[in-house]
Amino acid sequence: MPVKLPFFYDYVFPNFILPNATPIEQGIINYINTHYSNRLQCDTFFESRCEEFNVNNPFFSMFGFHLGLMPNSLSQNYTYLKQHCFKHMVQIEENSVFFGKQTYGKYIYPIKVTLHFARFTGFDNVGLKQNGEFFWKHISEEVLSDLRTRKACVFLDWANENFITNGEYRDLHRNLELSGIPKESVVLSINSFNAREVYESWFPEEQRKLEVRNLPYLMTNISHFFDSNPQARVDTLQFKSSKHKIRENYFLFPIHRGRPHRLALLFKMASENLLEKGDWSLLDHTPFDTGIHEATQVFSLNMDNVNTLRNQIPHTLKDEPHKNFDSEVGWEANGTASPYINSYFYIASETYVHLPYKSITEKVFKPIANLQPFFFIAFPGALEELKKLGFKTFHPFIDETYDLENDYTRRMNMIFEEVHRLCRMSREELHNWYWQMEEILIYNRNLLLEKYKSEPLSLEFINHLYSKVKP
Repeated sequence: MPVKLPFFYDYVFPNFILPNATPIEQGIINYINTHYSNRLQCDTFFESRCEEFNVNNPFFSMFGFHLGLMPNSLSQNYTYLKQHCFKHMVQIEENSVFFGKQTYGKYIYPIKVTLHFARFTGFDNVGLKQNGEFFWKHISEEVLSDLRTRKACVFLDWANENFITNGEYRDLHRNLELSGIPKESVVLSINSFNAREVYESWFPEEQRKLEVRNLPYLMTNISHFFDSNPQARVDTLQFKSSKHKIRENYFLFPIHRGRPHRLALLFKMASENLLEKGDWSLLDHTPFDTGIHEATQVFSLNMDNVNTLRNQIPHTLKDEPHKNFDSEVGWEANGTASPYINSYFYIASETYVHLPYKSITEKVFKPIANLQPFFFIAFPGALEELKKLGFKTFHPFIDETYDLENDYTRRMNMIFEEVHRLCRMSREELHNWYWQMEEILIYNRNLLLEKYKSEPLSLEFINHLYSKVKP
């Protein structure tokens, strides 16, 4: 049976809930909008994707541009725990604080944290109407009293990202010190396998102002997505029937946002004329020279070859010519399966590639769901983390010693040399290389499709929240 959790809000209107810790003025604007809009119920400003915000949005006029970056979680305000991947684990009852407290003694006060954590602490844009204010300033006095007396628990839901600096934690500590909320009444979830351990290593018990917990939402979500959407992954029969057909592309290297490490490898592959052998994309309008600077710190480059990319960016995959930066949906897979069935290996790259955080997102699970071996540009030991989760990797077919190399430059060069080795094979050799891993590929996909059903860290987190409110 799923665990039942009471999630209460300060302001509940007939057709929307005002996100907790949000200025009441914004609720008034949203409420008026629902009376003059032909949108469906629950499709208001608060539920709109941030990309849909524009200069005509009244929130911008009142609170400034940074509101579009979701301070205090105005966009898609529901907690990640309401996603379908958790429905078999948790049942959330939503109500107003006023009515809910008549049924439950204790309750959870959820706040879905802004994508940019520094903005949430109140120290990022000091002086602005919305940013620069402590999040608890807009919590009702009744809830603040309950939090201070441990009758309620703040749930800071930040399972979308995975990197909080030591300084950002210190800013949050200062924020919480002024609130009077005890650390036992504040729980922060992070999409990571070791965020709790990192926080507790940085701050001894007497310095901690909150509880940090690991919640690998992105892995659980993508597992459920591919299990529930078989059309989004390579069909098994299609996979089997491709055994006697040479594929067009050596590799698949999709890039949504041009992070420095992604651009570095892309430019190195261009330098060595490897991009023509595979299918790649770069949907971001990333300044070209920024990428060049990073790449030259890591690799030696043939700049004549690299400069040919200047007029090719943004660049789409061959089988997804109409996709662009805004149409790409993070954390899921809104493309087609064709690029996977037309290539032999995948280059996956995480958002962050440096220690101390260990976070694995949807980026590496896309090739797993689509039956491809992969290189994984991530934190040192990322492949070892996958093995702990039960997945198999590809040694000796791929030299994976790069995974335990702590030096970033050396690790990137080791990855490139192995990619280069495979690209020097004939297509027939690569075809045979690929099919030797058939059992591993099928095993990994089957494991991924089952992963969300009994993910232990998610269960542990949900039970921890329940311990805060159980009778």
